[in-house]
Amino acid sequence: MLEKSIEQLENNYWKKESEFPTNLIEKCFEYRKIKLSELTTEQIRLMISQKIGIEFLIGIALKKLDQNIIAEGNLYEGDLLDSVSKISAEFWNKNKFELEKLKIIIEKNKQKIKTEMGEKEYERISERIKASCQHHI
Repeated sequence: MLEKSIEQLENNYWKKESEFPTNLIEKCFEYRKIKLSELTTEQIRLMISQKIGIEFLIGIALKKLDQNIIAEGNLYEGDLLDSVSKISAEFWNKNKFELEKLKIIIEKNKQKIKTEMGEKEYERISERIKASCQHHI
């Protein structure tokens, strides 16, 4: 699976535009073609935030967060965690194992999140995760 791209895994090949309406759409078009094993933290963060290939990217994202809870793409320390915490409750409802893993990673790194990202950001992330959990009780 890691040697395939999102477009291969989804069997959904987007048509190349002569000119993309935005830089973001062009990036997503290009990132979908990259093997999962070659994606950077920023590429994973961006696609998760755009709801592209989450089911294929979540395992990689969780592994990165387990190694470094404040893993950073191109925005700020912890931007990957922020994007993952904004994944819809609908996704988590279908992927309870991954949700439990995320909760464990966050709990294990609670102090580091508070120290590096701030108490308020920790609270926001925790609230998003709790909201996701409440949707599948």
